[in-house]
Amino acid sequence: MQQDLAIVFVVIWLGLTVGSVMLFQRGSDVKRKRKLWPIYTIFTNTVIGGFIIYMQPPIVLMFSLLVLLIPVTFLTIRSTKFCEACGQVTRTPFFLKPATKCSHCQKPL
Repeated sequence: MQQDLAIVFVVIWLGLTVGSVMLFQRGSDVKRKRKLWPIYTIFTNTVIGGFIIYMQPPIVLMFSLLVLLIPVTFLTIRSTKFCEACGQVTRTPFFLKPATKCSHCQKPL
């Protein structure tokens, strides 16, 4: 049963990865990327949370992981910016303050 769940999780994760590449790494529609990024991030972390709940780890570990997902989701959304000039994604390392210039074309964000 757990092997089946692991396979399902890998298939879902691969689908989310392909979707991410298609939505956020390609194209230059920055407005669409900015609109979809929070939705995608929340959905992805909800899938992870569902997987954690389904695996039923010890209650303290499960609660800790689920609580940790909340700030990670917020910080991921906050630290990811999309450049108006080139349409590429720019992320700051370790969830520091949001980037002020594009990491690809060096123009201000």
